[in-house]
Amino acid sequence: MPYLFRPQTPANPIAPGITPIATSQTDWRAVGLVAIGAVCYSSVIIFTRQAQGLSALSVSFFRAFFAFLFTSGLILILRQPLRWSALKPYWKLLLLQSLFMSGSAILYVFSVQHTTAANAALLVNSAPIYVALFAPLVLKEARPRFTKISLPLIVIGMVLLTGVLNQDANAVSWPGLIAGFFAGVNFGCVVLVSRSLRGRVPGLVQAWVGSGFTSLLLLPFGLLVPGELVRSYLPILVLLGIVSYGLPSFLYFVSLQRLKAQVMSVVALLEPVAGAIIGFLVYQEMLTLTALVGSLLVLISIYLIAQE
Repeated sequence: MPYLFRPQTPANPIAPGITPIATSQTDWRAVGLVAIGAVCYSSVIIFTRQAQGLSALSVSFFRAFFAFLFTSGLILILRQPLRWSALKPYWKLLLLQSLFMSGSAILYVFSVQHTTAANAALLVNSAPIYVALFAPLVLKEARPRFTKISLPLIVIGMVLLTGVLNQDANAVSWPGLIAGFFAGVNFGCVVLVSRSLRGRVPGLVQAWVGSGFTSLLLLPFGLLVPGELVRSYLPILVLLGIVSYGLPSFLYFVSLQRLKAQVMSVVALLEPVAGAIIGFLVYQEMLTLTALVGSLLVLISIYLIAQE
């Protein structure tokens, strides 16, 4: 049987100490990897604000492209086999996952462009709700013990954290809201498909295929950028691709080899919390009391959902 489908052991170069065989207890190492990935994802704020003059879709292309180069390097360094005979039985799922990854990235950008960042963040990070609803049906996963408590905490926490209740109702854009909603649905589907590939296709390969497909899909927007502009922003774009997309995608997919989809999607909510902290520390954006309370509720929901 090809190496790609053998049970992963700590000695294998997928991720040290992370195996794809589920247990009855929470793997806190995998939870930690998701947490690190969420913080890395939130760094997109820093890099995109420095890439002035590039459209959102152009930035998305370079983000995916350098993530693809990063995961390609990891595959070479870790000597991860890439055999078509091993991947062929799952190519449809990999293609579906890549489509959902691309859809989530593109719809999120559209949502940010056509509605407030708070609305976009709220809708995109609603993915845990969809995962909690469909994971038991699609993946036959048992619901974590505190799901009924953690999901309401997530909704309340995200509403308070993003401050959507303080917005002018006249400023709401339905196209942006609809795009944000489907961006969240797409991210939830990415999690479900990745979990279904557990033990079949390594997380690193999933991240590699997804970033490669996304960069190919967004290639026209990358070609529109003048060469001198790319050269001037090259260090930022490289870090954008590696830190805010390539590395966290790898950590997410690897962790899904060990965590339930419902647990992983909730832990990933550290991203907007970390984003709020980055805004405060780097850009002196004030944290309101409601945002702090919302962040606390999200952290409590993460802790509860991780209890097996």
